[in-house]
Order: sequence, then C-alpha cells, then structure tokens
Amino acid sequence: MRKGLLLTVVCFIASADVLAFDYTAQRRNEMRTCEAIDASESQSGLLFNPDGYRSYYVRSKCFQEAAVRFRDDSLCRQVKQRRSLLSSSWGYSEMRCRQLVSEGIAADRRELEATRRAYVAGGIKLRDFRVQRNGNGRDIDIIPSFVGTYAGGYTLTFDILSSGPSAPPVQIHSSGYYVDEKSNLNIYIPSAEIRSRLPGFTLDRVYDVRATLTLDVGFGGQSGYWSDAFIAEVFPARDRSHAITRRAAF
Repeated sequence: MRKGLLLTVVCFIASADVLAFDYTAQRRNEMRTCEAIDASESQSGLLFNPDGYRSYYVRSKCFQEAAVRFRDDSLCRQVKQRRSLLSSSWGYSEMRCRQLVSEGIAADRRELEATRRAYVAGGIKLRDFRVQRNGNGRDIDIIPSFVGTYAGGYTLTFDILSSGPSAPPVQIHSSGYYVDEKSNLNIYIPSAEIRSRLPGFTLDRVYDVRATLTLDVGFGGQSGYWSDAFIAEVFPARDRSHAITRRAAF
C-alpha cells in the first residue's frame, strides 16, 4: 500500500463482540469434557514424566488443567490426588491446582498492569473526526484522526445522540482496528444500515455524534484466559477509553 493512500473500511453495522472470545462458553465446554471422564480412570507408572506427575486420575488432570487455563480455583475442588506407592502423584492435587492458579493470576495481573502503564504513558486518543457524505451521495463516510504513541488494537464506536427527546444513544458503527497516530481511516457506513438502527434517520440533518476509542487488551491466551471480571478489576474499559462528541451534518 502506497504511503498516504486513504484506507477505506467497508463495515456493516455489527458489534465486534460477534468475534470476541466467550470465556463463559469456553469454560462450560471444557467442564463438560472433564465431567464426561470416568472418575476412576487413571494413569500410573509414568516413569518419564516429571516428579509429581507419574500417577494421576485422568478426570482430575482435566479439571486441574482447566482450572489453570481459566484461572478458576473453584475447579480445584474436583482435583483428587491419586495415591501411589511407586509413582509420585502430588502434581495433580487440589493444593497444587490452587498454587498454579494463583501463580497464573499473578502473572496475568503483572502483564495487564504493564499494559495499563503503557497506555497511561501514550495511549492512542481521538484527536477529532468528521462526518461527510460518501461520493455516491446517499451513504456516509466517517474520518477520524488520532494522537498518541501506544499503537495497537482498539475498538472504535460511533453513537448518534440526538435522535430525539430523551432518546437513548444509537450505535451506528463499532469495529476493531489497528490504530497508531498516523492511521488514515475512512469508515464507510451505508445509510440503510443506519436507518435499520435508527428508523427516523434522514440525510440533510444535524446529529450529535459521539466517538469512543477503547484499547483492546485481549483475553489472555492458551496458557491462561482472562474473564471479564478479571479485566474489569485490573484495567476496566473506562480507564482505557477516550470519547469526544461533535455536531455533524449528515
């Protein structure tokens, strides 16, 4: 792509949450997998495994790995140590499970707090935005500009505020973007899509429009997933969002 080329983003009105990781659903699916394992099924005599992991109940192993992956020590109650005279088995036990979950949460907290410090130091913010008629004469382009140094994934949302007396905000666009200070976005929104959300929408009218830019912090990864509650505790959306409102002629 040539430098300075205007990037046109074609986006239908749909929430970015459609593609978001569903912590609750994933956890529920893994619980079903673990619960389906016979509680008596076991492995033993695994001489090549590390000390502590040479004997275990398969169901307990499943629950412990899920507890660590979802940072949920309540699942550790399902982890039963398999006692064996010849094979060490402390690696899969309620105590070990809780220890690993605690260590994982501490590591996650350090990572998220480091992200928070970086955002506070130079997070991308909205400098301004303008709304203009698309070249076809019937649809809308929104062109935002940015300031800041902490480039990365952000969610950009636009809401119409002045749709009527006491009317709630109406979201007309929300999507994720990689954003830096020089990002040159031209966001195309069909008028028909706006009208599907706001039936009274008409062209040649002025509306109050709020733009909100929120840093996406992800959901962890295979080594450990972050729940919404954990993210909200450490780095809530309100602390990584920036909003501005403009009166715009459509």
